[in-house]
Amino acid sequence: MILGDFDAKIGGNDRGYEQVMAKHGLGVMNENGESYADFCADCNLVINGSLFPHKAVHEATWISLDQITENQ
Repeated sequence: MILGDFDAKIGGNDRGYEQVMAKHGLGVMNENGESYADFCADCNLVINGSLFPHKAVHEATWISLDQITENQ
């Protein structure tokens, strides 16, 4: 099975997903992020990128050309 890019944003609020993620995500959870977190919960997986804080310069993995929108 190959997993692709879901455009999932998990955000920094882990309410209801404490076993799957921590509070160090960027932004706000979107619908795809919720589906991703549900999948991880069903399969006993953890979203590693949210477990530890990152320096601001390393937090975003994509920044728009206008330097306003950031994604992790």
